Amino acid sequence: MAGEKSEEAQQFREITIQLDTYDDIFSDFDPRPYQERELSEDFIKEIQRRYMEDKRGRFEVHFTVPFSERDAKEEALIKKRLREHFAVMVRREDETIKSTKSRGYIYMLVGAIVLLADVYALFLLEGTSLEYRILSILLVPAGWYGMWTGIEKIIDDPFASIERRAAFDKFEKANYVFISNELE
Repeated sequence: MAGEKSEEAQQFREITIQLDTYDDIFSDFDPRPYQERELSEDFIKEIQRRYMEDKRGRFEVHFTVPFSERDAKEEALIKKRLREHFAVMVRREDETIKSTKSRGYIYMLVGAIVLLADVYALFLLEGTSLEYRILSILLVPAGWYGMWTGIEKIIDDPFASIERRAAFDKFEKANYVFISNELE
């Protein structure tokens, strides 16, 4: 039992971000209230950079805020908005991964059809004819290009999206804690 707790503690990671005001989390160019306001790109980049330093385990994000700026209602709203934002990002990455893999399957299908067309032309035009040789020179590379490009889109291309999705998923599930950074 004690071994499980120490393992869990080792996998738990804290990210601390100092804020002057809650506005630091949101875009300076968006005047809407926190319920609708876009998150700051600088904030998102910073939190992702901190995640990339050590991707292991669960996260707890600590925001240090001056005591005089603290507001429990706004903090609850901000936590909700952060989770919503990262949930949307998870769904976007899921769509990107699905779309990329679908294109890969289409490339593979088209490549296979082109290669089958070459085989069909072999029997239709007799393999020794000049027409078949010219057609084969065009079809075979195009077919293999489609096959290999499709495999690449299915296996390699979604990798970056899968990494981003994992980060967004962790931040969607992270515990957000606001802490006063001074005593008054």
